[in-house]
Amino acid sequence: MGKSSIHVRPVRAGSEQHNEREKKLGYVREDLTPQNTSFKLATVAQARADAVARYQASTGQRMQVKAAPIREGVLLIEERHTAEDLRKVGQAIEERFGIRTIQGYAHKDEGHYDQATSEWKPNYHGHLVFDWTDQATGKSIRMKRDDMAELQTIVATELGLERGQSSSIRHLNSIQFKRQQEEQSLKTAYKLAKGLPDAFKAIREGEEAKKELEPLRAQKKGLEFENALLRENRKYLESQNEEQRRELKKIEEQKQSRGLKR
Repeated sequence: MGKSSIHVRPVRAGSEQHNEREKKLGYVREDLTPQNTSFKLATVAQARADAVARYQASTGQRMQVKAAPIREGVLLIEERHTAEDLRKVGQAIEERFGIRTIQGYAHKDEGHYDQATSEWKPNYHGHLVFDWTDQATGKSIRMKRDDMAELQTIVATELGLERGQSSSIRHLNSIQFKRQQEEQSLKTAYKLAKGLPDAFKAIREGEEAKKELEPLRAQKKGLEFENALLRENRKYLESQNEEQRRELKKIEEQKQSRGLKR
């Protein structure tokens, strides 16, 4: 039994395009895309417009720009899970907290190839898009820390997974997951091909290169300081020139005035 996890954040621009595979992604195997399943009750734009209208009707005020009425949860799933399982998760969340799920996606086509073994490493995960507002007032539903912990438990129970432990480590999105896994694969491949002595040698060489860069950084700071002084001197000279021009103009005006009097 795998462990569950869900990370909720404000929905991002392009979320639907990503979830519905409307744009090509380098970490997606298109031959596996038909295994993806989904459901959609409303678009993000529709749900946002409805929430804004309800908020304005109930408060007489416009919703703040920084408000996040629509949010997205990324959760870990297993190969066996489908959009119907995610729909059940959404229904349980709505029954408990009043948070309506408007979209759900089970992705089976993301992952990476292990560079040491060339084995495909899938990143099975799901996306739940929520209308995170009270359906009567349009106000955002406030969740305390205990509520978020209970949310994790609901996800684990509905998916039949072991609840993950609380952690300060942020959930990895698809790109971060791919990068992390590729870095790990590179480290493994490097150790297999070259061995640890070569790896330590490379680290030492990197540290030596870093030391060589230090004088250049110091020189750069010195040049930046000199440039700042030159700029200040230039401003001073320009102000002096302007003052002299005003004095000359004043003298010329005085000469002209004396000439007229004669």
